[in-house]
Amino acid sequence: MTMRHLRTTLDIGDDAALDALMLRAQELKRHRSQRRLAPTLAGRVIAMLFEKPSTRTRVSFQSGSAQLGAHCIVLEGRDIWLQANNNDGEVLRDTARVIGGAVDLIVVRPVSSHATVDELARHAGVPVINGLSDRDHPCQVLTDLFTLYERREHPYKSRLAFVGDSVAMANGYLALASLCGIELRLALPPGVTVDADLLRRAQSKATVLVTHDPVAAVEGADVVATAAWSGPVAAGFRVDDALLQRASDDVTVLHPLPAHRGAEITDDVLEGPRSVAFQQAQNRLPVQQALLEALLQ
Repeated sequence: MTMRHLRTTLDIGDDAALDALMLRAQELKRHRSQRRLAPTLAGRVIAMLFEKPSTRTRVSFQSGSAQLGAHCIVLEGRDIWLQANNNDGEVLRDTARVIGGAVDLIVVRPVSSHATVDELARHAGVPVINGLSDRDHPCQVLTDLFTLYERREHPYKSRLAFVGDSVAMANGYLALASLCGIELRLALPPGVTVDADLLRRAQSKATVLVTHDPVAAVEGADVVATAAWSGPVAAGFRVDDALLQRASDDVTVLHPLPAHRGAEITDDVLEGPRSVAFQQAQNRLPVQQALLEALLQ
């Protein structure tokens, strides 16, 4: 199946497409280090729409596009209306048609709702990539998998524990589990719930545990992931040395950044030898380059 958009992680399609994406990202990263990237996107124009400031998403997409020969147009909150229904600006479907008629692909990072992503994809007439919504963070979870792909001999056989309150990250990891069968443990605070359909789909393909107990999730895990919280960190959910003692001896710690040091993760863990947070950040570039190629070629 050919991928038309990347609205959610499931848009990747299947494990074969996922493998192809990982291999191409690996190749692009190697070619960049050898200074022999080909301009595979020469002549293409990419619009990037942001409702709030962005560091990793903006820099990695803009730099990665330029390296492949594409041109980026960046529109921020003061430049554009991204609300599906508003009384002050242009209706979103009209905005989608106008922008889609002038560019080859749209990257969007909405604030309000995932519905913005779907509305753009429905009306723009060009591929749309979700840079982060309240439903999913596909670019990040695919980068997390690629980071494991580089570091672990059998990445799909890893036991991955996510400790946090990000529904977008949790849903993205569920989608990954359904695509490649990776064992997944989600430690979510009370009141935080994931997409029920995604959970059922993941459980049909992989071993999945959803719990309120971080210790149970981390027990024997090969990978422990966390992310910045939307509010105060619940007791016991901080990724620190004591929690990691329950994981495997060679545990890999993931964090998408920005990190609230001392909140969801301690400074010594983030800066320690088990953390690959800054490698993750760098890996956004080749993964997103591979996604751009997949959607534009």
